[in-house]
Amino acid sequence: MARSKGVVISVKVPIKWEVMTDRSKQRLRQIVGRDTRVIRSFLGIIEQHENELLAGRNRNKINDGDLDRLTLTALMVKKGHIQRSTVLHDIKSRFPRISTNELQECRLTAIAQYESYLELRRKGKKKVSRPCAINSTRRIPRWVFSQRFSLFNHDTTIANWWLNLRDSMDSVPSGKRVHDRLIIPLRISPFHLNQIEKGEVKALQIFTDWSNKWWISLSIKVDTLEMKENNLPLAVLGIDLGIEKAACTTLVTPAKVRETKYFVQKGKRKTLKKYDKQVANLQHELHIRQISRTSCDKIAIKLRGLRGKRERVSKEYDKVLVKQILHYISKLSEKYTLFIAIGQLKYIRNTARRGNFKGPRFRGMLHSWTFSRITKSLKHGLAKSGWKVAGKGSRFRVVPESWTSIICWKCGARGKRPRQNYFHCPACEHSTNADRNGAINIAARLITLTESLHNVRGLGKWASAIARSTRLKARKKSPSEEKSLLSKKGSASDSGESAAVHHAQSSLLDFSDVVKLGDNDPTVVRTVETLTVDGSDVPKHRQEKEARSVGGMSSQ
Repeated sequence: MARSKGVVISVKVPIKWEVMTDRSKQRLRQIVGRDTRVIRSFLGIIEQHENELLAGRNRNKINDGDLDRLTLTALMVKKGHIQRSTVLHDIKSRFPRISTNELQECRLTAIAQYESYLELRRKGKKKVSRPCAINSTRRIPRWVFSQRFSLFNHDTTIANWWLNLRDSMDSVPSGKRVHDRLIIPLRISPFHLNQIEKGEVKALQIFTDWSNKWWISLSIKVDTLEMKENNLPLAVLGIDLGIEKAACTTLVTPAKVRETKYFVQKGKRKTLKKYDKQVANLQHELHIRQISRTSCDKIAIKLRGLRGKRERVSKEYDKVLVKQILHYISKLSEKYTLFIAIGQLKYIRNTARRGNFKGPRFRGMLHSWTFSRITKSLKHGLAKSGWKVAGKGSRFRVVPESWTSIICWKCGARGKRPRQNYFHCPACEHSTNADRNGAINIAARLITLTESLHNVRGLGKWASAIARSTRLKARKKSPSEEKSLLSKKGSASDSGESAAVHHAQSSLLDFSDVVKLGDNDPTVVRTVETLTVDGSDVPKHRQEKEARSVGGMSSQ
């Protein structure tokens, strides 16, 4: 079993600033301030010689060798190389109280920042400022690699864990070959220890937040093991993200649709609406005061605090959701060779603009939907658990979600949604929950786009679960639109988007703005109880297994 490249996680640990001595505090400020000045100098040199330093096919990388030839002298070189006694920008002479290794770390940090700016500029972002054009007093922390620091446990009344950091502020001018050390007390909790024990500590950053509180950020590489081949039956888990229901998952096997599970976060919408209302009231009051030319500093401070609090609450809810989904996936992996498909809501935010006749309520609901954060967090969590989530042989894939919740998964015809969570197909008279229908269609698209599943699908073993590829039969406008949304041959799409991509998002645009019914809609309850699924495992009155994320309560 070969090891993969691994996953890098970050752990933020507070520094016990109040118990440090005055000399240690001053020395730490000097180190971070010196690093900031060095990094800013490198950024200025890179900006001045940008055309000479750009490399790569897309011209979005900085050639660090060329940067060294502009900034660092080299007297002791290997045989065959040329000495550099003078350079255009001699960083060593400008900053004598820094070692060569620390200088290299500052250079790497500056290159990483400038390459981030180049990537944003290449993507055409409107508000992209050059790193040197930002006039800020904030410190820029350098990445300190593991050769220059260590963590050790020493139980004292001050702290149990300490950071041993290399300090060259006095070592270099005095000509010492062994650098001084700076011992910093840390406030490490059991959570921090559990994260640190997952892998190997590679680097750290020392920085201050907006309230001038000191922290260290540890970069930990977790070596994940690739999943071993097993003889478990194949299955595909389709994940449909929603707003009223946070997520809906449906497990599809070659023989049948096995089970559906709903993850509902009732408190999230209520809490976020409360904060949105408070922000709206403060914005209105701020606008009134600006017109009347009265003081509005206190209102602005309250507004900034509420915006940050709302974001933190939303992130915490998303973390809980991702943790619940990962736990569910872990249990399914013990029974099946599992493939996971999640819907990609591409271009959906473009529809939530002024003038679309949907109203401000719909626009606010759509713009506050953090589907991208959930997808990335889920992908990262699977990678930490040993899943291959990118490249050939990946068992996790983001597939186009367009038309998945409005097309019948049984016959492929376009259905109707008289309620937000109720789907009915007039062609085959099939009725089910709309989120469940979308999750099954998402799983079907993964089957079509994954080459390793084609032999199973070609033998007809997926036929009872996915009767037909999701085609749009009822809508006929042009010959190009009459084609199947999935490949007729079932060939995989190596790059780009498949023929399944359609940018109209019917699942939200046609129904979400006017519907106010939730999971207790009696129409949906009756439909679920009498649902007919071909080849189902369970009796007819319990054919769909609905489970809520909190408590796992099933609806019967």
